[in-house]
Amino acid sequence: MTSLFVKIKGQLGNFNLNFEHDFKSEGITVLYGPNGSGKSSIISAIGGFFRNLEISIILNGHDLEGKKKIPSYKRAIGTMFQDPQLFEHLTVSQNLDFAVKRVKPQNKKYINIEKTDLIKSLDLETLLKRFPINLSGGEKLRVALARTILSQPDYLLLDEPMSDLDIRYKAKLIRFLKIFNKQNKIPILYVTHSIEEISQIADEIVLINKGRYIASGFTSKILNSYDFQNLVGKFEASSVLEGFVSKINKRFSLTTLNIDGQDLMVPGSPGSLNNFVRVRIRSRDIIITPIKINSYVAENLLVGKILEIEIEKKTAFSELVIVLLNKKNENKGQILRARITTYNLEKMNLSDNKKIYIYIRSVSIDRQAYQHN
Repeated sequence: MTSLFVKIKGQLGNFNLNFEHDFKSEGITVLYGPNGSGKSSIISAIGGFFRNLEISIILNGHDLEGKKKIPSYKRAIGTMFQDPQLFEHLTVSQNLDFAVKRVKPQNKKYINIEKTDLIKSLDLETLLKRFPINLSGGEKLRVALARTILSQPDYLLLDEPMSDLDIRYKAKLIRFLKIFNKQNKIPILYVTHSIEEISQIADEIVLINKGRYIASGFTSKILNSYDFQNLVGKFEASSVLEGFVSKINKRFSLTTLNIDGQDLMVPGSPGSLNNFVRVRIRSRDIIITPIKINSYVAENLLVGKILEIEIEKKTAFSELVIVLLNKKNENKGQILRARITTYNLEKMNLSDNKKIYIYIRSVSIDRQAYQHN
């Protein structure tokens, strides 16, 4: 099992960094925090690009910052920054070859992907003879990712790898990274500002703010936590539901997910039958009532119970934490957050432990927020 311990302390300009965490996931871990929270600085420190900080980086039991600090180019870590650093005097093909040649025979990993397959997976065939100056921002990112992978690292650090990609390429690249990670067991530490990307790609999340560790855990737990809600703000507050594909309606391009025995209909094709799927639902897109409405308010009707009510002072809103009915195990219901007006809260006479009916329109579920295996 790959392990990565990180401890960083020190002043960085006007910024005080004091971060410590033991990364143990073999999957994809997202490092998330507001702008200026220190995400890119942590990536740079792990990669070996800082000198004037108190740093401890231990990868698989080897201290990379000990008496003999291991330079960045000798670390078994592949780092890809938001601004791709390609060799301008080399073609795309030569940039990729450079990474292959730098790998020493004794350090070669058995990465289950050939160079030709990688080129095809990242749509680089038509770019091979071009120089970086003739590439778009998104094309440079794809080339940089391929070169980083070809260096055969034990750990991948990806800092905003999709910042210049359009929606089509984002979906494709996310799928590629998930498959690559599972096939090769190479952990990925991933930085992004996009909540949709987090919903799709993360197995675990580490939250930071002002250079300090806040919380960490599995994606569904963290995205539903107060720590995360406080970082993203109430307007973008959301919940993540997980289930399996139970039905596919090709005529209307709709897919039904089994959420612990309850049906949730979503647009598009997030997966094949029995695939695990994760969807993000914004708190403000949910309609709740204490009584069942026999009308076509929305495609989806879920049943749950109110766990907690938070009335926001000096605003018009309240937030409800709801546990969904689990028809398989009543003690393990998934959590859903709903944002309503305090006026409606009192009008419906809602209270803790009250049974609630939840209506969700399929159109409000963002197809970019799918994550599936």
